[in-house]
Amino acid sequence: MQRLQTKNQWILTCLLTVLLVGLFFDLSQAETKTRSASQTEDPINWHTDLETAHQASLKSNKPIFIVFDASWCTYCRKLEKDTLSDPRMAKYLNQAFEPVHLDFDKDREIANVLKVKSIPCTVILSSEADLLARQIGYSKVPRYHAMLEKARKLQAVIRHIEYSKGR
Repeated sequence: MQRLQTKNQWILTCLLTVLLVGLFFDLSQAETKTRSASQTEDPINWHTDLETAHQASLKSNKPIFIVFDASWCTYCRKLEKDTLSDPRMAKYLNQAFEPVHLDFDKDREIANVLKVKSIPCTVILSSEADLLARQIGYSKVPRYHAMLEKARKLQAVIRHIEYSKGR
């Protein structure tokens, strides 16, 4: 087999490198598009106000999941983009909670009652308005999920105690 000249080898190497970089770029773009599409497939079914969520919570026996944020809040946008937009998180929230999205500036009275002083702030309430959890700030999915699970378990304990007393 005849060996290519050094100049030809260099040109061939450059062409292959450009092709590989282009292929890698195309694949990364496709993955980003797929990820974005999957994040919007299962959005959170937000209640528009606390009263509606409370009524739904009484019927479903699910805790009320409240997120306080504001349009000017950088970490609120990060929580929405990275954590709440995760398809698994959205599915979990829809199945296990009655989610409410409240604006810290517009819903100041509710924020004051629930002692929300900084945002983003997540508050979990039982159907009977027992405080099950509160988290201030941004969290990634695993930590956020763990907090939500603790709140659900606490609600189960409270219900068990109430049921035991009623017997």
